[in-house]
Amino acid sequence: MDTVERVRLDEVELSCRVIGDGPELMVLLHGWPQTGACWRYVAGPLARGRTVVVPDLRGYGASGLAESGYDKRATASDLGELIRHFGHESAIVAAHDRGARVAHRWALDRPEEVKALALLDILPTRVMMNSFDRDSASANWHWFFHRQTGLAEKMISADVEAYLGHFYARVLETGAVDRETFEHYVKAFSDPGHLRASLEDYRTGFTTDLERDEADHARGVRVQAPLLLLWGAEGGLAGREVVQIWQEHHADPDLVSGRAVPGGHYVPEEAPREVLAALEEFLAGK
Repeated sequence: MDTVERVRLDEVELSCRVIGDGPELMVLLHGWPQTGACWRYVAGPLARGRTVVVPDLRGYGASGLAESGYDKRATASDLGELIRHFGHESAIVAAHDRGARVAHRWALDRPEEVKALALLDILPTRVMMNSFDRDSASANWHWFFHRQTGLAEKMISADVEAYLGHFYARVLETGAVDRETFEHYVKAFSDPGHLRASLEDYRTGFTTDLERDEADHARGVRVQAPLLLLWGAEGGLAGREVVQIWQEHHADPDLVSGRAVPGGHYVPEEAPREVLAALEEFLAGK
């Protein structure tokens, strides 16, 4: 089975690719500036013996726009509803970039729904926000630009292809992202409503999301599910103590493992074979 479904939830309608019909459910979450298409190389192989659901997050891609906002708790709530729609109470979750921040919040809010968790190329939001220096702020300049309500939308919408092309320049050259997929991403972010929604995703990271993360960390709320971390060996996390940092955000540090994979930030697209192998190894031992 490989179909596209539209699932109406309480606050929004999500578009999902559904692959396979196995008894175990796996959910794959994308980042920015992407859609569920970023999992195109690995979703099929992961569906052997599983049901794999690849949604576009609220406000992204072919999914609908939400009236209630784009904080990570609201987006994670969508995913809890989504797995119940497919007849499951819990799922394996693998997530990249912004989607990984949603998955982290999901695992904190409703640990019973996340059986195993893989986070690709992120550090916890609170760690990022509290450790910006001249170099890291320069590397992540777009976080701060996206905060500029109205101005960011106006400037990006003037040439979406050029703006996204800045981020994809290297992977377009290597072929990790082909021209057809890049054009799909450009189209997805050319709709004004979806562009604004994706920027709101960033904006909540500086306010509501950060406040919740800090409060939970202070109260001792930690991830409970087995946790796999993968990051690009040539990306922004190269040289960071990724596993150690996440161990400090986990209830049982022994359940945290991870390694760098070839390439940069766009891990599922730049290193699909390594991602697939790491996920299967991780899931075989969970």
